[in-house]
Amino acid sequence: MTWEDGGKYFFSTYFASPRMGPVGYILDSPYSPLRVEREIPSRNWRDAFEDLLALDTGGNMISHAHRKTEDTYAARERYDLASGYIAMFNTFMRENQKLDSRMANLCKVAAKSGDKENAAYFDGPMRSMLKEAMDDLTKRAKDVKSDYEAKRDKSASSLKSRGHWIASLMTSGALPGWYWNEQIGVDGPVMEFGRVDAPPELMAGIRIMEKELSQQFDDGQPHDFGSPQPLPRDRLQALAKGVLEAPRSRIGPLRSFDASPSSTLVQAGRTESFKRPDGGTGTKVSISNQPVNGPWVETDYIQEPGKVLEEICNARKSMECLRAFLVEGPQVDGLDQFDELNRDIDQKFADYEDDSGL
Repeated sequence: MTWEDGGKYFFSTYFASPRMGPVGYILDSPYSPLRVEREIPSRNWRDAFEDLLALDTGGNMISHAHRKTEDTYAARERYDLASGYIAMFNTFMRENQKLDSRMANLCKVAAKSGDKENAAYFDGPMRSMLKEAMDDLTKRAKDVKSDYEAKRDKSASSLKSRGHWIASLMTSGALPGWYWNEQIGVDGPVMEFGRVDAPPELMAGIRIMEKELSQQFDDGQPHDFGSPQPLPRDRLQALAKGVLEAPRSRIGPLRSFDASPSSTLVQAGRTESFKRPDGGTGTKVSISNQPVNGPWVETDYIQEPGKVLEEICNARKSMECLRAFLVEGPQVDGLDQFDELNRDIDQKFADYEDDSGL
């Protein structure tokens, strides 16, 4: 048996074991909704699977009100994100147009001063660079609008990342007795799923990156040995304290999630079922977030799917911005670049005025 065949046998056996239950089925079965949706995208396989799972675990199918609440939040989130990007692009376009006008005037002043070399440079490469930037902004704005239109009528569940969708099976009550947590990894989010009541000696769960889930279901790559490791907690906290002095963005749809002392390092969640007064089964979702500069903060949600989805999405956006800060360094504010160019132009105008004796 080759190493590759041995790996396939190990994972197929482990995922098919009772301790992995539905999570193992989702990750490995050829009939997983995450696989079938790629082959037959015309149906919402995720919702159908969640309903069957809820019934199989002794609950009720996910209510229309639950799905409607999630869809309403997701639609608002998509609109806010798209409109935020469009507003940001429009701001950059206006600043670009102002720069182009100033550059044209600077070209005239340079020519009038006899500085033909710089006049040609300002009118040629510099204005060409600004035009390319404006063309790029226009294209990106159109792409954002097209993406929004394509997703306008899609359900919240179909737009969740794969890891978040698996976690949502727990928060909806369809998969009781499981926990999830999410941490920051060098290559993106690292998700962990496991049984709440599993004894320490029994391995009953998995740690996997969102990137690996994409590679598995989009590219057909098999599971591999070795759990992805999140950034070490002590290193994260030490590095993240540097965000205290990090510059804050003045524009952009994610500016409220800039790396900051309140950025989320880790999110953990678990659920428990309870009997409602009407005899039905309800779900309490407990979500804990650990910020950069403080202890864990736990919040309980009872039958509030929209708020749960918002809490999970906000934590991921916060972690992604913090990951970018830690891995790539502080991001340059787009408006800062315009400020710098304007200062350079001001200096050039001043130089020509000095040379002319004005």
